[in-house]
Amino acid sequence: MPQPDDEIAPAGRSERAPRPSVQTLDRGLRLLELIAMPGVPLSLAELAAQMRLHRSIVYRLLRTLQDHQLVVHTPQGYVLGSRVQSLGRRAMPVLQQIAKPEIAKLAARVGLTAFLVVRDGEEAVTLVSVEVESARSRAVYTPGDRHPLTVGSPGIAMLAAEPPREGERPEVAQARAAGYAATTGEVIPGLATISAPVTSAPGHPVAAVSIAYTVERPTRPEVTAVLDTARVITGRLRTALATGAVVPGAG
Repeated sequence: MPQPDDEIAPAGRSERAPRPSVQTLDRGLRLLELIAMPGVPLSLAELAAQMRLHRSIVYRLLRTLQDHQLVVHTPQGYVLGSRVQSLGRRAMPVLQQIAKPEIAKLAARVGLTAFLVVRDGEEAVTLVSVEVESARSRAVYTPGDRHPLTVGSPGIAMLAAEPPREGERPEVAQARAAGYAATTGEVIPGLATISAPVTSAPGHPVAAVSIAYTVERPTRPEVTAVLDTARVITGRLRTALATGAVVPGAG
């Protein structure tokens, strides 16, 4: 007989009700996300308070996550384990394999941090990042970082690759006309980004190629480099899809 922590939440009667979920799995995943968010160790008491669960329940969840090397307990608190990074490297393998060398070339070409962002629902998530430390760039975008799709040039570039939506930001329409998006300080204060979309088919964005810098305006060669890289990755992605590759979100 299932224990209270393992109950399956009943399906609602309305169409708007959430889908059934395994409670323990749901709690474990929420706990993992909670540990990942601040980037600093969190104690059992802090995690229990934020989860709004008894310490004994959170402790059992943590022990399970530790057994799978997803969480590590340090004297300062709980942090992500090595297994998380290993799993992250396996996310969207086809797109990573295509994008990594091109993002590295882009970073070397412009001397700035370059990264590839993918869409996850209404959020933009960094998948690949090649960091360059310079007076004009900072190492700030790392795989797994996420922010709302409507904020920052990566999300705006992806939205601009879709048909127009009612009520969309003016910056989306501007990016649609220009072929790329540029924003300053929307995700990280003092940091600007340029992004161009990667599409699996016309009107279907999968990702965005981006660079980060600390100057007020991008140069034309930098914009060209981002557009060139997005075109190369788009072409290789479409070729891979045509030969049977599976890429989540590519349609």
